[in-house]
Amino acid sequence: MSVTLARQRLKRLAASGLREPCRPSERVSELRKRVGKVDDLTIARLEQLFFGLADRTRLRIMELLTSEELCACEVMAALDLTQPTTSHHLGILERVGLITARREGKWVFYRISNKVAALLNKWYELAERS
Repeated sequence: MSVTLARQRLKRLAASGLREPCRPSERVSELRKRVGKVDDLTIARLEQLFFGLADRTRLRIMELLTSEELCACEVMAALDLTQPTTSHHLGILERVGLITARREGKWVFYRISNKVAALLNKWYELAERS
């Protein structure tokens, strides 16, 4: 949409009485300041986190990990996944910082922090209510 068309729409919006009268340039400036409060790095990080959660399998893995640390083979068995699929999803969750891994000999154990688990529980509650 062109800048001119957007400004015309802002004028019509203000004229409709749905917004307080203002000059479109002032309104745009105000909105851009609001958007500018969050830096690009933070937005990119949020994008990564939501990408990590934007998959049913990864959400199920996160649910498993909310109550205890699990070995990758336990995740495989619980969700009936192949080893490559399990590794793929665990790798994504680890790269975006939602889970951590620790190695004990041949075994790799995964867990999530209490803060991430609490946040995930709040999102589940929100999803159930909507």
